[in-house]
Amino acid sequence: MPAPILELLVLALLAVAMAEVAKRIITGVSFVRRFVASLLVFLLTLPAGTWVMEQTRIVTPDGTLQVSWPIFLLVMVLCFVWVFAAALTGLVVLEMVLPSGSMPSPIQSARDIRMALRRHRRYLQLGWIAMSSGLWKALRKGPDSPGFGEALVKMLNRSGVTFIKLGQVLSTRPDVLPNTVMTALSSLWDTAAPAPEQNIRTMLRSQWGRDPEEVLGSFDDTPFAAASIAQVHRATLKDGTAVVIKVQRPGAAEQVVVDSDILLRFTRLAEQRFAWARAMGVDALGRGMTKALKEELDYRREARNTKAIAATLADNPAITTPVVDEELTREKVLVMSPVNGSSLVSKVDTLDDDTRHELARTLMTATLQGILVHGIFHADLHPGNILLLDDGRIGLLDFGSVGVIDAETRQLIAALLVAFVADDNSAATTAVTAAFDVGDEVDRMALQRDLGRALTLLTHTGDESAATLNEFFTVMRDYRITIPGDVAGAFRTLTSLEGTLTALSADYGLLAGAEDAMPSIITKLAAPKQLAMIAATTTMTSALLARRLPARTEQITDLLARGQYTLNTRMLSDRSDRQWLRSRLDDAMSSLFAAVAVVLAVVFIVIPGGPAITSTLTGYDLAGAAIGCVGLVLILRLVVRLFTRYSGRP
Repeated sequence: MPAPILELLVLALLAVAMAEVAKRIITGVSFVRRFVASLLVFLLTLPAGTWVMEQTRIVTPDGTLQVSWPIFLLVMVLCFVWVFAAALTGLVVLEMVLPSGSMPSPIQSARDIRMALRRHRRYLQLGWIAMSSGLWKALRKGPDSPGFGEALVKMLNRSGVTFIKLGQVLSTRPDVLPNTVMTALSSLWDTAAPAPEQNIRTMLRSQWGRDPEEVLGSFDDTPFAAASIAQVHRATLKDGTAVVIKVQRPGAAEQVVVDSDILLRFTRLAEQRFAWARAMGVDALGRGMTKALKEELDYRREARNTKAIAATLADNPAITTPVVDEELTREKVLVMSPVNGSSLVSKVDTLDDDTRHELARTLMTATLQGILVHGIFHADLHPGNILLLDDGRIGLLDFGSVGVIDAETRQLIAALLVAFVADDNSAATTAVTAAFDVGDEVDRMALQRDLGRALTLLTHTGDESAATLNEFFTVMRDYRITIPGDVAGAFRTLTSLEGTLTALSADYGLLAGAEDAMPSIITKLAAPKQLAMIAATTTMTSALLARRLPARTEQITDLLARGQYTLNTRMLSDRSDRQWLRSRLDDAMSSLFAAVAVVLAVVFIVIPGGPAITSTLTGYDLAGAAIGCVGLVLILRLVVRLFTRYSGRP
């Protein structure tokens, strides 16, 4: 092996060894950073080491050794230790200037650059779409101008998955947009442009691992429904069974990643700059939407959700859901039985008043039962997911996003809804403080008064729209009360449902529907069997505690009677307190030893005399160099500990 390569290999091995030793002294620094710092210090200090050997007369300029081998090895070890100390010094300075984690790794940097390029290309694409769709011109005139809704729909439809979903969410927010724009946005639920036929067949082939013709008896390339993330095709299996196949749009998952990043950057910036964005909570809205999108990308999750919702509707013959073919369902392909019908809202004009009212009541009751009784509910009940079947039943579709609420929270939400119906602000305040995260600084009486005002507006103005219900959420925001995600999802489901309810029956809004449905729901929640089970579990738990109480009481009273009852307290019994004291003692001892080592090193170096090793080097010099190196390492260790502690790093 050539000598230069051998030297580099030895240096690399020494750098690895030094990096591992440095790990014991400076924690939290990556191996790559420690290795590079050690290698650089070795390369930079080699000339300095040669100069030291010549100045101390250990080696002559022609390479002749002037001291014994033990002395030479001792000096070499000492030089190596100082090189190690120099590497530690470089690491400490680097950590103070550029702490570990403040800069991405090379691999992460490459990924970030790739993402940035994709994001900038997407920025340019979205800008061109906005201009060519006429949205820039419409924006100058405002949302109330003619043609604004049409231009917005055109722009969102051409922008892809994430922005179509944004338009769908906005179409259920009457408190944000005018009715004309909401009506235009509602077309995004079921009129998205279909993907090319060949791309869909390629997706099926990649998911099944074989050609669609080998799995299916027939497949209709023209989708009968196209939404933001997927489109649905009619097909038959080999045995002739009719099915519908929901296929994810090719490239949808990758596009969601880029668009979600752009959207969240915009929502964060909007909340920083605009008061209206903070009031609307656009950042939370964006984060919730992107999370729901990621969940909707896995159709195996949707298959499980469909089965769960179907189980909650098992005793409701008026509502049905598709039956999933689990054998053919994959991450991006969902196969299920057909649900033959049309959008319920589109069929309203063909129904008589009694049928419309009964459908509204059935839909509202089933939704509230899912939220309050079963604890699992459809979290995306927009009009496009509610069908009127040919046999008069209601069909629900698209279970990519569902909400789950625990039993105690369900009872508190039920109490809150009853308080809404009864205009009882005291009960509403109690339910809010029990169900939501209410800070200690919140004035309960002021909260009760403001909730009472919101309930009065809700019950006595005759306006039961989602915009009026938002008075309640405004109070929550004003008092900085955090509503858990699934609970907020339940309220969002109800507000999304409001459009369908009012289309069926103009006087059947959210409040009227809740007032109509709550008696049957309370009956289920307070059913004797349910109450008996709760009472049984409570009684069993209480009985176990009660059995232990007499023995504990007897033990305490006996000790008191004999005057032997004592309270045993231990200082620093908490582990965190012991760790705090140990770290402070460690710092103090390190400071003391470092100071002593530095003073001794200076004393040894400046004191003349000592056993002569060469004409310019004495034993005192070597001792001072060794002790000084120990002091430097202790100082560096102390600096790192203090820096990591007060910078909040682990």
